[in-house]
Amino acid sequence: MVTVIGAVLASRGVPTTVNVIVRDDLADAHRMAWEHIAAPGSWWSGAERVELAGTALLAITDSDPLAPWVAVTSTGRLGSDLVAPHAAHDVTYRIARHAGTMTFDVYRAAVDKLGELPYVELCAIASTVAAVAHFCRNIGTSVPPLPAPIGGRPTARRPERLARAQFNWVPVAEPADQVAAVVQAYTAVPDEQLNTWRMANAQYMPNVEMVNPDWSRRPGGLSRAQMELVAARLTRLRDCFY
Repeated sequence: MVTVIGAVLASRGVPTTVNVIVRDDLADAHRMAWEHIAAPGSWWSGAERVELAGTALLAITDSDPLAPWVAVTSTGRLGSDLVAPHAAHDVTYRIARHAGTMTFDVYRAAVDKLGELPYVELCAIASTVAAVAHFCRNIGTSVPPLPAPIGGRPTARRPERLARAQFNWVPVAEPADQVAAVVQAYTAVPDEQLNTWRMANAQYMPNVEMVNPDWSRRPGGLSRAQMELVAARLTRLRDCFY
C-alpha cells in the first residue's frame, strides 16, 4: 500500500491532516497513466500529448474557468509557442472543463480541423488527466507534475477495420457494440483503450466483471450495488448525458 498525507476538511470547516492509504494497483495505474501521456501516441507526439495534458489540467483546476464557447488560445493563458494546434488546445480545455456542452456540431467542427482519430486520442488524454487530477484533489494531495515528453514520431497505429457505432459519434473498432458503445469509445486508438481500461480496472472494476452484479474488490469494500449508486449520483451531478 502507498500512504499519502493529505489535507482534508474536518467537521466545522477546520482543516486536518490524515493518512490516506492508496492501494498499490491504483497507484501503479496512475503512475503508468502519467508515463503513457509522455510517450508518442498514434496521432500526437509526446511533446504534443504532454502539452495537451497541461491544458486539460489547467481546465480542471482553473479557479476562473472560461465559458465553454471561449477559446483558451485566445486568452493568453497558454503562451504563444505551442507545439500542438490551437484547435486541439481549445477542444481539450472544453472537454476537460465542460464535457456536457459537447454537441455533435462542436464535435464535427473539431474533427474537421483535427481528424476523427486524433480527436479520439485527444479525448483519451483529457480523460486520463481528469481521472488522476480529481483523485488527487479528492484525497487532498497535489497532482504529480506532468512528465517530460518522450521523443519519437506518432505511430499511426489503428485497427484494421473501423465501424460506425449506433450510439457513438466517433468511429470504433469492428464489430461495433450496439448495446454498450461507451466501452468502445477509444477502440479506434488501441493504446488509449488499453490505458483507459488499465485505469478502470483499478479505479472501478475489471471489464470482465461488468456482467457480475455481485462483484466486489475485496472483503470490506463497496458492493457492486454501492459502486453503481455512487457512479449514478456522480454522473447526475455532472450532467453526464450517457
